[in-house]
Amino acid sequence: MSANSNETGPIEHEHDEREVIEGMRGGPGNVTVRHFRFGGKGAPTRFLILEIPPGAAEGSHVHYADDRNGIGAYEEFYYAISGKGLATLDDATYPVATGDYWHAPLNVARGLANVDPVESLKVHLTVVLRDPV
Repeated sequence: MSANSNETGPIEHEHDEREVIEGMRGGPGNVTVRHFRFGGKGAPTRFLILEIPPGAAEGSHVHYADDRNGIGAYEEFYYAISGKGLATLDDATYPVATGDYWHAPLNVARGLANVDPVESLKVHLTVVLRDPV
């Protein structure tokens, strides 16, 4: 089988199903999101890659255990594939770079900004949906 995205099979390709989100979660700029859906087989886990260009960010937001804001009761696990950024967890901000991994649990505000003036920040995001409490 070739790497053609029109063919079926178990492999999802980097160029498949990209979405550009303007002002993601209230952050500045546009963020490109690559969804890896696997035909729903990964549920309740989702896999994404965020590409955050210089000056852009995923704005601060909270996934509550009771889903009071209607955006899902998600825990999130981030892995920086490339680039540099600032990760916000509650009131603290942490520098992150290629190879860094962090967890954003339920009920904790989280956000992510690219701080590199040239290179995009590319992050693999594993999202785990929890049943609302």
